[in-house]
Amino acid sequence: MDIKLKNNHKLAAIIIALVILLPSLAMMFIRPHYISRQKEEGHISYSDTDLPDKLVKDTYVLYAEEYQREHGSSVTPFEIFFQRDTSVEESASEEETSGDSASDGAFSENSETQEPASEADTSDTSSSEGAENEASAEPVSSEDASEETYEDDISSVADEFQSNMFSEWILDFSAIRSYIEYEVLDGSGNTLDTNQSLADSQESLYDSLDNIQTNSVLNADSGYAFVAVIEYGEKGNIESTTFLTHEKDNSSQALNELARSDPGESLREYYDYSGTFQPPQDRIYCFAMTETALGAYSNQDPSLLYASSGYETTADLVVLFMTFVGFVCAAAFLLPFIKVLETGNEKVFSCPFELVCLIALCVISVAASVTANPGALDHQAIRSVLVSIGLQETAATVIQYLWGLLGWVLVFAVCYWSAACLRHLFSMGPKEYFYKQVLIYRFWPWITNWYRRIYQGLLHIDLRDNASRVLLKLVLINFIILGFISLLWYWGLAALIVYSVILFLLLRKYVRKIQDQYQLLLQATNELAQGNLNGTIPEDLGVFEPFREEIDKIRTGFSKAVDEEVKSTRMKTDLITNVSHDLKTPLTAIITYVDLLKNPDLPEEDQKKYIQILDQKANRLKLLIEDLFEISKATSKTVQLNIADVDIVSLLRQVSLELQDKIDATDLIFRWQLPEEKVILPLDPQRTYRIFENLLVNITKYAMPHTRVYITMEDTENHVKISMKNISATELDFNPNEITERFVRGDASRNTEGSGLGLAIAKSFTELQGGRLEVFTDADLFTVEITFLKS
Repeated sequence: MDIKLKNNHKLAAIIIALVILLPSLAMMFIRPHYISRQKEEGHISYSDTDLPDKLVKDTYVLYAEEYQREHGSSVTPFEIFFQRDTSVEESASEEETSGDSASDGAFSENSETQEPASEADTSDTSSSEGAENEASAEPVSSEDASEETYEDDISSVADEFQSNMFSEWILDFSAIRSYIEYEVLDGSGNTLDTNQSLADSQESLYDSLDNIQTNSVLNADSGYAFVAVIEYGEKGNIESTTFLTHEKDNSSQALNELARSDPGESLREYYDYSGTFQPPQDRIYCFAMTETALGAYSNQDPSLLYASSGYETTADLVVLFMTFVGFVCAAAFLLPFIKVLETGNEKVFSCPFELVCLIALCVISVAASVTANPGALDHQAIRSVLVSIGLQETAATVIQYLWGLLGWVLVFAVCYWSAACLRHLFSMGPKEYFYKQVLIYRFWPWITNWYRRIYQGLLHIDLRDNASRVLLKLVLINFIILGFISLLWYWGLAALIVYSVILFLLLRKYVRKIQDQYQLLLQATNELAQGNLNGTIPEDLGVFEPFREEIDKIRTGFSKAVDEEVKSTRMKTDLITNVSHDLKTPLTAIITYVDLLKNPDLPEEDQKKYIQILDQKANRLKLLIEDLFEISKATSKTVQLNIADVDIVSLLRQVSLELQDKIDATDLIFRWQLPEEKVILPLDPQRTYRIFENLLVNITKYAMPHTRVYITMEDTENHVKISMKNISATELDFNPNEITERFVRGDASRNTEGSGLGLAIAKSFTELQGGRLEVFTDADLFTVEITFLKS
């Protein structure tokens, strides 16, 4: 069983090898012989190659050589083609025609006509030399500076033309010079330069044009692959161009267009140079190359004839190559169906989908481009290199064919392998194939989590922080993606379109999410504006999340302001009620007793009694009004303070002595804990006295009789604290923070005598002097603390 299995595997390997080898051998022999046959038949479209352009540049090189032979090698190519005085050349040509002696050529930067100098002119010139020497010692004027700048610009243009453009023309002509026949004639047909000594015939190339062509086509027995003629007129214009080959094509038209082009255009655009390129004048240039020379030169420089589209029939080779590729791929799909072979499930055919597509795409693309370009990997070029390093021709030929065979075997092996790998898409089913063979599918959870993290990170950017790090991550990710796209060559444009579409969809989703979050923010602010202070924002605000805290602060501030307003309104209502009650009570008593005193029959004793009551009620009303004025001035901070150094220990003792009668009447036991030494503070004595008086009177009114009252003073380095504690006669069911407000009293029934302004006045006077008065309650314990800071 094992032997049979091994034999089946060997048979499968042989069949696969034949499937790969046969098209490889076919391409190895067909492609070079097909190209050679096309080349031998002369099916070359010269208009699609660089040859016409090279021939035009060759005319410039030949003209420069001719000009330097006549005028000296010191004349630079830039002077020949950009600063040559063509008017002098025309005048010299006319003088030569008439038999007169010609004057030497001269150059002018402005290309203006220069007349020969007469004797008078010579004398004037000599006399002016001294003036020029004197002028040279003078400072350089602005005109001289502008001339120097102009000379620098001309120097840059000249260096660019001579170092790059003209040097390249010389190198190209040097490479083709030994293979091509050329002839230079003037307008009269006289030969000025030629290398026809290389040819067998001594007849002039220009004169033989009529004999080597028939109906504008080269004769088959002429021996030439092509003949080109470029004729320049007296002013450098193109009179005619001819490009003869064995077939009629548009090569003459291409040569004419190239000859009429201006090589100096790039210099004018880059350097803002206004000079005009001056082509040869009154010259005829003839070029010809034999079939043998063309073959030798094309082997040395294959790019000459394959620079553009190359042969017209390379599409046939591409079709043939793609046919072989289809054959190999079909074999890879069909061979596994032959169960005897037991092939198709090897591990080598279980590669990831992305790797298979990438390798197949690269290899087939390179192979197709090589097939379409006859100049690429030309077998004659490989053979020539091997022979040049000393290898025998037979060995070189064998090696070149083995090299070609190895390359095609590799190409078709990749085709078979790729098709066999992709075949599992049908054998396994799309779902299982994507699960096992597609890397993106395997890493999809990681990719989606990574995307979600980035997306959520963008949605939750804290606008209060520096966003440079997030932006750097985005730029880096975009750089990596575009870097991979740039490696895809021709398919990069399609990948860029796909990337742009995906990026648009992601950005649209991101912007819509931002818009939804913004609507939530607007909804919350609108609710707040409408007075809904209890509304919440249950959803995530994303990039606007920092505004949640600010909105909560605004809501808290509004709630506090509303509470304060409600409290203020309630206190205003209580104020009106209490003021009305406190003013109405003594006033009603006064009115009542006045009515009683009007009775003439009232006994004298009752009159005295009623008058005494009227006096008490009037004094009470007076005190109430005075307290109202005091609290009003204190609240508006219009009280004028008379600050002086006050011993508050003595002041407090003085207040207690003056109120001793009221204290004794209450049966209260006072416990004083005051410093023995003086405590001096900068205070208003009158206002401070009123503070202590109001607090002690308040104790005598509301403290439970027969209880102890504790009055202490604490003198520290930074402050002085005075504490007064007593047990309340009534239950302390009020808010300690509100007891110091105006007209607020501990007894809600207001049965006790008082205005309800005592604590309010004490607190206001304390705060006006920079102190603090606080009220604390603990069950029935009532405590007032006054704190003055030491300056």
